[in-house]
Amino acid sequence: MSSKAKHAESLYHIEPSIQIFQHQIMTIKQIIVHKLDLAHGSEQLHAIPASQSLVSSPSLELVLDDLLQTYNKKPDKCYGQFSDLAEEGFPKRLKEYMDQSSDEQASGFTQFTTQTLTRLGQNLSEAGAISGGYVMFADYQQGLTRYLLLCMLSSQNSVTITDELTIQDTSYLDTARMSLACRINITDWQKNPEAGRYLSFLRPKGGKRLSTVFQEVIGCSETSSSKEEADTLLKAVEAYCQEEPVEENRTIVKRQVYDYCQNKLDEGESLSMQELTGHLSEAGPDDFARFVNTRDYDMSSPMSPERRKLTQLVRYTGRSKGLSLSFDAELLGGQIRYDETNDQLIITGVPDKLKEQLKQK
Repeated sequence: MSSKAKHAESLYHIEPSIQIFQHQIMTIKQIIVHKLDLAHGSEQLHAIPASQSLVSSPSLELVLDDLLQTYNKKPDKCYGQFSDLAEEGFPKRLKEYMDQSSDEQASGFTQFTTQTLTRLGQNLSEAGAISGGYVMFADYQQGLTRYLLLCMLSSQNSVTITDELTIQDTSYLDTARMSLACRINITDWQKNPEAGRYLSFLRPKGGKRLSTVFQEVIGCSETSSSKEEADTLLKAVEAYCQEEPVEENRTIVKRQVYDYCQNKLDEGESLSMQELTGHLSEAGPDDFARFVNTRDYDMSSPMSPERRKLTQLVRYTGRSKGLSLSFDAELLGGQIRYDETNDQLIITGVPDKLKEQLKQK
């Protein structure tokens, strides 16, 4: 067994119990909720700004934490930086807000977000994307890093039971859905404005037009996407594992990559090539990084690969007409064997439920 496989195997057995990613304390500096309303029969979104920021409270922190978890788990994020063409728009207003003193920032935040709200409503209306909703802006800090989250949310109708035990209609903010959202790493932006990954945003399901409108409002120039980064990482890991002759050891290495990535993505953090390398080999802190560089992989570091694509590291999945298969990679070579010569997949220990159905044939 190679040194990289031995080290990965030891991590595979003990790391789940010791690898703990600490949840950093979050401090809300400013948070405000505005509204874009679509009046009946109108084709224009009407901006309804809030007069001031919300007062921070434990319940408000829980709401923001839910939103951040939702954002972190969203697939297909895009990454970028402020465009040079947008210097007089959103980036300029954000910088003006950040340059204010602590005493000025409360009123400055209201002004900055109201201006952005108005521009967002105008652009969405012009594009024909006229679905209204609530627009939340949150200026918060986690650890040593300061962020700005902008997200558009909708409310849902439901029913509740009152204290008098009667049924009453109610509405609630749907924090599990985000039609538009972006997050700016203010700390990175201020330290290195030329960097290409301090801004991330969701690609809206409404299609390219809606995505273009949102990017124009934020002044964002896209530099990469989570899917592209996942594809590159998968290719690099697969090639890296091919240098390990034992199939079982390859599986262990892939599992380590997957677990590390999932933990980091759950925390909303980018992946460090140096830390990932340390998870894979005791040959040196630059082993995997050196492999990537010598093979000409265009891999950014840090990166945030799309989590669903990373599942390919630990599961085999395929489908054809009338057939769908999916199983853990660890089963290949044991309970499941692939006969390449005869193009057969041989399964031993058929699941009980499937076995019962087959017997009833």
